Amino acid sequence: MAKISVDKDLCIGCGSCIALDADTFDFGDDGLAEAKNNEVTEATKEAASSCPTDAITIEEEN
Repeated sequence: MAKISVDKDLCIGCGSCIALDADTFDFGDDGLAEAKNNEVTEATKEAASSCPTDAITIEEEN
């Protein structure tokens, strides 16, 4: 299983990850993005690569 994390120090709350993958990302109470689960799909990968501040990390476990 993978681990998806959002670095709150880098996230600016622009919402691009949520627009690309609302099944995985949502806004937290702090107005910044957070991962709702650790299911990695193509949309999740696209959201991570599209993050303007590179705040999203996907750690694949082998």
